[in-house]
Amino acid sequence: MRRVGLRSRAFTLVEILVALAIMGIATAIVIPSMMSAGQMGVQAAARMVIADLLVAQNDAVAAQRSRRVVFEPGFNRYRLTDAAGINLQRSWKGHGGHGSSYIVDFTLDSRFRGVRLVEAEFGDDSFVEFDDLGTPDKGGHVILESEGGRFRVRVANLTGRVTVERVTLEPVVPAVIDPDDPGGL
Repeated sequence: MRRVGLRSRAFTLVEILVALAIMGIATAIVIPSMMSAGQMGVQAAARMVIADLLVAQNDAVAAQRSRRVVFEPGFNRYRLTDAAGINLQRSWKGHGGHGSSYIVDFTLDSRFRGVRLVEAEFGDDSFVEFDDLGTPDKGGHVILESEGGRFRVRVANLTGRVTVERVTLEPVVPAVIDPDDPGGL
């Protein structure tokens, strides 16, 4: 006995997969636009610093020579050098010219618009040096900020482990001046 005129009320697998694909594409378009350009820029800058710290560490091991990452907050940039402070040369870095210096300038690079290199503290220096085993001479951190937030990139002493964390800005509490207090301002 055959039923005529009854139609199944379920979706086919193909219809479900098409709907999921459309939702995935829509999500991929909407989610990045929810983040501000400043937030994406400072996150990209933090990822770049991490990658270049690892490049210096690995290059020190591969070349069996010390490598430094020198941070220059006053110039809003950092560079990779040898132990004598001479910039490393990378033909694939920069604008493709053979022998271009390994320098990342947050002011000149449009990918990092609005990003500021606020602080670099490695002991009393603003650089970290990796020896021929990839061990840093000291631990420390770098702070990057933009309108989208502030991030701290840390290099662990001895191990050279590189981590990143979001830094929350502490609210500034205005000082209360008591006119009756002779020790007050």
